[in-house]
Amino acid sequence: MAVGIFDSGLGGLTVLDAVAKRLPDVPLVYLGDSAHAPYGVRTPDDIYDLTTAATQRLFDAGCDLVILACNTASAAALRRMQESWVPQGKRVLGVFVPLIEALTERQWGDNSPPREVAIKHVALFATPATVSSRAFQRELAFRAIGVDVEAQACGGVVDAIEDGDMILAEALVRSHVDALRRK
Repeated sequence: MAVGIFDSGLGGLTVLDAVAKRLPDVPLVYLGDSAHAPYGVRTPDDIYDLTTAATQRLFDAGCDLVILACNTASAAALRRMQESWVPQGKRVLGVFVPLIEALTERQWGDNSPPREVAIKHVALFATPATVSSRAFQRELAFRAIGVDVEAQACGGVVDAIEDGDMILAEALVRSHVDALRRK
């Protein structure tokens, strides 16, 4: 069984690298949809359509499990895919639920009720589509109570990084951090 890793661009290569190190004997297939990047400024329906098409390509390539290494695809498309589209015998997982589990110190599969956690304030810097989906807040609420999430949409950062313009990327990040501080 091969594992597919999908991202709308190049950032998912870090996930590919981590999976390859952790599971060296598992065949991996990476698909980066740079032709349609960035996903973070698209509508939820467009993100869903692009993500299902890419995931289907990975299933057709022999993958039984696809990891959406794209936060935007995980936020805007994953739940809908899991509820109404994923073919029987196949699985699709996203990347931000494991992040939330680590943040809340909950183990995989811990379905106990939400509880107080040590972290009380989270700054979420994400694409406009990820922020507007409120998926991070929804998934966090399943696991923790009393955590304040301040979300800041970070338009332009993905484009700058994918274009290799680190000067612009750093300036945009500073601008987004300053905007969140002003809130």
